Amino acid sequence: MKDYSYHKKVIDDVITKLDESDIDLYLIITAEGCDPMTEFIPGVDTVGSSAFLFTKDGKKLATASSIDAQDVEESGLFDEVRHYENYDETLAQMVLELKPKKIALDFSEGNAFCDGLTMGKYEKFVQSLGDFTFEACSADLFIPAVQEQNKK
Repeated sequence: MKDYSYHKKVIDDVITKLDESDIDLYLIITAEGCDPMTEFIPGVDTVGSSAFLFTKDGKKLATASSIDAQDVEESGLFDEVRHYENYDETLAQMVLELKPKKIALDFSEGNAFCDGLTMGKYEKFVQSLGDFTFEACSADLFIPAVQEQNKK
């Protein structure tokens, strides 16, 4: 089994930065590993649509297809892994339960590593939340510092 100790430290550093930056939630939305961030955080490979949620108060959550969920669970990185029947509904439910005011997402004008969220996935995510509103910010506010702390 893969050793996830490096990724555990990275996630702990992300949570510290979220708290320092007063960002309620860092959300990585991916499918078929399309977001380059997933190699760094959490380091678990997925085939289907997946999402990884990290909160400033230390929650580490994920949703994955039944095909991917076992690997995500076995990583030991998450407090909870939800298997989904409907990805968009499950992700929306998880976010709505957390009630974040400020969400960091992987979009950036200047840092390609922090720019893995497609516009289509973003719009579908926002639509799935209904009338819930939040302030979106770029993960490039803290990811470069986390990368610097965790150079291999």
